Amino acid sequence: EKGKGRERAPDSLGGALRMEALFSKLQDVITADPPRYEEALVVTSEILQQDPEDVDAAQCKLVCLIHMRSFEDAFRLLNTKAVLKDRHFERAYTLYRLNRQVEALEALGQCSEKDSSGGVAELRAQVLYRLGRYTESADCYKTLDTDGVDPGELAANRAAALCAAGETEAAEKVIDATAALVGMTPDMSYNKACCIIERGNWKESMRALDESEALMLEQAAESGETQEEIADGKIVYLVQRSYVRQRMGQLDASLEGYEAALRAKPTDAEVAAVASNNLFSVRGKETNMFDTAKKAKALNVDDGVEAKLTVPQRRVFALNRCLLALYMNKVKECTAALGKLEKEFEGSELPVLVRAAVLAKDKKMDEVTQLLHDYAKANPKQALRVKLTMAQIQLGGGDR
Repeated sequence: EKGKGRERAPDSLGGALRMEALFSKLQDVITADPPRYEEALVVTSEILQQDPEDVDAAQCKLVCLIHMRSFEDAFRLLNTKAVLKDRHFERAYTLYRLNRQVEALEALGQCSEKDSSGGVAELRAQVLYRLGRYTESADCYKTLDTDGVDPGELAANRAAALCAAGETEAAEKVIDATAALVGMTPDMSYNKACCIIERGNWKESMRALDESEALMLEQAAESGETQEEIADGKIVYLVQRSYVRQRMGQLDASLEGYEAALRAKPTDAEVAAVASNNLFSVRGKETNMFDTAKKAKALNVDDGVEAKLTVPQRRVFALNRCLLALYMNKVKECTAALGKLEKEFEGSELPVLVRAAVLAKDKKMDEVTQLLHDYAKANPKQALRVKLTMAQIQLGGGDR
C-alpha cells in the first residue's frame, strides 16, 4: 500500500506543475501588448480540462470570447459554468451584442451594488436606446460620471438619444455645453448636424455637415489614416447631404449622391442600408424595378445592422422591403418580409394594407375584402385607410 502511495505522489505533483505552467503561460499571453486572446483561449481550455470549475480560468475564457466577438460561445459558457452564475454584467453585455435587449435589461437589473459602476449605467443606456426607449436612455447617460467616460463620446451618445426622442434643441445644448469645455469632436459635430436635419433647417444642415466633415478630415489626418479609410469615412456625409437634397426636392442630385455612395461600397453596412433605403424612396415604382432592386440590395440588412437603426428607421426599412418585393411581383418575398413589418407596426393598419395588396396580386379579392372588414371591425378608430380601401374596392367592382 505504501508503494502505491508513493507512485501516486509524482502524478499529483506533476499535475500541479502542469497547472502552474499553464497559468504562467496564460499570464504571458493575456498581458502581452496587445493581448493574444486566441492563444489565451486555448490555454484556458486546457486548464478547464484539468479543473472544470477553476474560477480564474473560466472568467479568463469568458473575457477572451467577448474580446474575440464570439458572443454565442460566451453566452453558452455563462450558461454551462456554475462558477460564472454571478457574472450578470458579462451576461447582459453578451445579450446586448446578441440583440436580445429585453433579456439584457433584465440581467442588468441583477447587477449588485458593487457592480453598479459607470459600465453598468452606460450599458443600460445603450440597451434602452436599442429598445427605442430614447428618453430613458438620455436620462441614463445624464447620470453617468464623466470621470470614467470620455466627455465627448458621452455628449454625442446622449445627444443621439435626445434627438431620437424628438428633443433636438436639448440635444444641441448638450453638445454645445460639452464643446465649450473640451472642444468639438467629429462625432459631436455630426450628431449636431443630425439634430439640425431633424428640425428641417436644410440650409443650416448643409453648413453643419460641412463643418463636421472638416473636423473628421482633420482628425483622420492627425491619426494617420489611409486615403482609403478617409474616403470611406466621407461616405456618410455624402448620404446625409443627399437626404437633405431629397427633402429640398432636388431629387436628381439626391439620387446621384445615393448611387455614388453605394458605388463606393462603404464598409459601414448601416450607411449602405440607409443609402439603399433612401434611393428606393426617391426612385419609387416608376422606374426600372430590377435596376432599383440591384442598387437597393443593402436594404436586406442582417439582424446586427438592423439593431443599430432607430425605431423609425427600422419601420421604414421594413415597409420598403415589402413594397420593393411587391412592385417586382415577388409575392413570396413580400409575404416573408411582412413578418418584420407586422412586428415593427404592431396594431397598425399598414401591415394589413400590404397583406391585402399581396392577396390582390393573387386575385384573392374575397380574402382581401374579409381581411379589411375584420380589421376595420376590430379597430374602428384607426382604420381610416382600410375603410377608404374597402370603398375603393367596392367602387371598382361596380358596387354602388
